Amino acid sequence: MDFNNQYNMPPPQQVPPPQFFYPPADYVSPEEKKKIRHGYNVIGIVLLSLLVLMNVICQGAFLILMFMGQETVYDENDAVIYDLWDIMIGGCFPALIAMIVFAGYCFFTKYDPREIFSVKRVKAGETVRYTLIVLFFQQVSLICTMLIMGGLSFFDLYVPSVDYVLDHDPMVYLAELLGAVVLAPIGEELIYRGIVLRCSAKISQRFAIFFSAFIFGIMHGNPYQFVLGFLLGIPLAMITLKTGSIVPAIICHMTNNLMASISEIVGYFNEEISYVIPFIMLPIFFIIGIIVLISAAANGRIKFPEYTSYHKSRTMPILITSWSIIVVMALYVIELVTSIKPIGA
Repeated sequence: MDFNNQYNMPPPQQVPPPQFFYPPADYVSPEEKKKIRHGYNVIGIVLLSLLVLMNVICQGAFLILMFMGQETVYDENDAVIYDLWDIMIGGCFPALIAMIVFAGYCFFTKYDPREIFSVKRVKAGETVRYTLIVLFFQQVSLICTMLIMGGLSFFDLYVPSVDYVLDHDPMVYLAELLGAVVLAPIGEELIYRGIVLRCSAKISQRFAIFFSAFIFGIMHGNPYQFVLGFLLGIPLAMITLKTGSIVPAIICHMTNNLMASISEIVGYFNEEISYVIPFIMLPIFFIIGIIVLISAAANGRIKFPEYTSYHKSRTMPILITSWSIIVVMALYVIELVTSIKPIGA
């Protein structure tokens, strides 16, 4: 895999000598348009396959549990209590399904995945820098979440899927850590940086950064995690493009999820202290992250790739004609909108 600038430049044969008339850079021939649309359709088919498999397998597993007599248990605050099976099906299964979909993609496209795990261009200092930036965006998303939550409550709305607590069982907490901190970062990076970003970056790196981040956000299915996924998806995509490897993104992703799970880990031992953890972490990572971000931007270590008329005519205008992208985006939007419910419903 090569994430070099050649993906952001028109092919040499499209740079005309001055004495001849050639179509401008933003002209896309029908043959090229068809080829680009095919690439977008491949991305959409991968996402559709993931979405269908997750719903069939995970929802099927939950239906089996209901058929076997398992009932939903609530705590004194009417929050759902997740047991081991809930965590395994809702947390670990999706990551494993993502790995299977990625393996299927590699099989059908004859893609060798070893290149996205290469660490030849990975630097420890750069990985730490992006990890701190990711943790900064985590705090920004937390602030955004509180604002969205306040806005929804103003209209007597809420997102019930995020209102849950873990059963006070060490195996439940271990399964949560396994799914959230280990499996989810690997599975999600394989799909959203290993396929979505890598394939769309062949057309435009800048477009691929925001497109993959948007897909990563909206696939979570609720407004809170949409903001988190979109914001995190930007630095995760940038370091992947810079290194040509998803290894740094996996490390950043794992660190983000570990920090997000700290409150739950502490809550197992002391519930009162767990409520204080986010308020301690927020100012620390916010201040450190913004310093690192400003310093890196000022030194030229972080900058967006070029986006010219060549890229503009080959990204969104063709993307919106991809049938699989249209279908999967419609399903994502429906899932996000229907995640919002009236209070008391």
